[in-house]
Amino acid sequence: MTPFLNRGIGRAASWLARFAALVLAGIMVMTFLDVVGRTFFGRALVGTVESVELLLGILVFCGLAITEINRRHIVVETFQNLFPRPARRLSEIVNSLLAVVVTGFLAWRLLVKTGEIIDEQEYTQIWELPFWPTAVIMCVGICLFLLALIARLVEDLRGSGPGVRE
Repeated sequence: MTPFLNRGIGRAASWLARFAALVLAGIMVMTFLDVVGRTFFGRALVGTVESVELLLGILVFCGLAITEINRRHIVVETFQNLFPRPARRLSEIVNSLLAVVVTGFLAWRLLVKTGEIIDEQEYTQIWELPFWPTAVIMCVGICLFLLALIARLVEDLRGSGPGVRE
């Protein structure tokens, strides 16, 4: 079942990454238009700041899972290569477990906050855009990231992770 689950997580992460690329393009276009408006016409694009704030939340959370799947996070391995193989394996398991626990806590809190946002019907000040779509997309992103971390933990426990093989 793990290869099937990994394939599903990979596909979903790939779609979220494509969506994040579109969001980044939207942020770039809005920022460009805002700068051009300020420079040449003396007027800023209305609502740029609040729109970019919402889009940045989407961008960050939609990119987490694909970054984990491709193992592109920043890793500091100062002393790890000095340890014998069993100690390195234990270190990878502990690191994966900590990542799952911390991300699980963050996902839980984000889900709670999203429920509050939906209940209170919060909106932005200028365009009066609802916050809940952004919060829901962020929840999807962090939950997919959590699934990717759990899959990595399972690989590390089985001894089939890339760092263990060397």
